[in-house]
Amino acid sequence: MQRLTVQRQAILDLINASNRHWDADEVARALVDAGASIGIATVYRGLAALESLGLIDSIQLADKKRYERADKAHHDHMICTGCGHIEEFSHETIEVLQQQIAAEKAFRLTGHQLVMFGLCRDCAEELDR
Repeated sequence: MQRLTVQRQAILDLINASNRHWDADEVARALVDAGASIGIATVYRGLAALESLGLIDSIQLADKKRYERADKAHHDHMICTGCGHIEEFSHETIEVLQQQIAAEKAFRLTGHQLVMFGLCRDCAEELDR
């Protein structure tokens, strides 16, 4: 079993203290800004360990992984390709449809991540100007 080192605990505390979606660079920068002595390689290893222990969750974006608290209820994500804002949402119809599709295909669904890409309201309005 993996140990919860001082560095991993600091990473976990940082992520659990917010509703943000953190990438590894942001985690490292925030910890260094808070006075921790931690390198980016340690952050990457720590994030991977915490995820494998089920203590944090991640979503894979095209360019990088983002991490969030594991204690949130299931939700999906909309990501603005303009400013990078991440909006969480859940919709019962989407959940039901996924279950129906899996059943129709005789697919045993064990989990899913829905990530939608587009422009948030502000970026869309800016583009329309």
